[in-house]
Amino acid sequence: MKEWFKKYLGWVGFVAFMVCILISALDEFILKIDHYDDLALIGFVFMAGAQTIQGILNEKYFTKYSEKVKNGIIVFIVTITIGSFYLLIK
Repeated sequence: MKEWFKKYLGWVGFVAFMVCILISALDEFILKIDHYDDLALIGFVFMAGAQTIQGILNEKYFTKYSEKVKNGIIVFIVTITIGSFYLLIK
């Protein structure tokens, strides 16, 4: 599973961002519901978190630190991302 995340987590984040942008654009220009105001920002936060975690797993970032510290940083990024979702949705 870790190898899959190393390869494809950035793509998952990018696809999620594009889906959020598409839904936000459809809502803004075609449907005119105005219910998904911050959806594009939520998609961007998810993409940034996913690509940062992929970079940590591929050892682009934090190369000098141990696996324990890297796992702590990944948990921190996931927590911040979930917290950002909560604040943006509320």
